[in-house]
Amino acid sequence: MSSVFNEALGNFVKNFAYGDAVRHLLSRGYTIERIKSEYHYPLSIEELKKIEMEYRKAQV
Repeated sequence: MSSVFNEALGNFVKNFAYGDAVRHLLSRGYTIERIKSEYHYPLSIEELKKIEMEYRKAQV
């Protein structure tokens, strides 16, 4: 498999597994830093911020 496909698949799996929970916490006013420190999701700050950006865009 190509590395592009593997990266896309990995992103999809992470979003499926954690995206809704992260978006829910964002909707409750949590910051990315608080989510990372309190819930210890196995996502990097960059990945969490990407979910946050997509969440904020959908709110407009």
